[in-house]
Amino acid sequence: MFAYADSLQVIAASAKNSFINRFTSMHPALWLIQLLITSFFAMYFFVILSEYIGNPEITVAFVVIGNAVQSVAATTLYSVAEIPGVEKHTGTLGAIIQSPSSLFSVFLGMSAFGILTGIVAMLMSLCYAAFVFGVSFASCNFVSVGVILVLTCLSLTGFGMIIGSVGIRLRTAAIMANVFAYIGLLISGVNFPVSYLPGWVQTISHCMPLTYAVEAMRGAVAGAGLISILGPLSAMVLLGTAFIILAWVSFRYFEKASRRNGNTDSF
Repeated sequence: MFAYADSLQVIAASAKNSFINRFTSMHPALWLIQLLITSFFAMYFFVILSEYIGNPEITVAFVVIGNAVQSVAATTLYSVAEIPGVEKHTGTLGAIIQSPSSLFSVFLGMSAFGILTGIVAMLMSLCYAAFVFGVSFASCNFVSVGVILVLTCLSLTGFGMIIGSVGIRLRTAAIMANVFAYIGLLISGVNFPVSYLPGWVQTISHCMPLTYAVEAMRGAVAGAGLISILGPLSAMVLLGTAFIILAWVSFRYFEKASRRNGNTDSF
């Protein structure tokens, strides 16, 4: 019981410090401007592409909603995955590993900033969808949208932490995060239906939480309640839980290996 309480304190303290450190090195206004620009132009590019292709199944609303969810993946996944690499480059990873706190708990707390970034990015993208690209939210179930937003960020946090744990041994995990983010963009139904993909790729797609997040969000914007989208929401919860467990195992492995080999600062 006391161990769980200590872990929660470590997570809370790490989360607090992550916000202080980020907003000390970058003014909140610059952080918001970066999200505004990135979210808009990423979405606008695929809107232009969909209009050029002219496929009646791939409407502007289809592409815009898909990219609104994708904005969470791009920001949360990258923000979380880069944490160990940043600590290594600043020379603090060794001190964190040698501390009595669990490495997993420390980095889980640090992920809070990435979760906030993902939430803000999606909210901005949904505003673009409504006020710039003319997507109608008249029938939208906003409760469902809120639940999808939170579950998407949490499920992608676990996935990002798995990638980030590898950064303890590699020079950086940012490249891997970019690779997986673009794979998700391609096979998760963001810009075209998953049914367009070959059968074996569809199997991989159904192992990614982003696929279910996109499906659920399109349903919620169309007015679907939580019961109607319980299938994709349940899949996200299961995948998110599995990723968190795998992240814990991965961090334990690399933490023990680093302590044994004493190479936490090597590149």
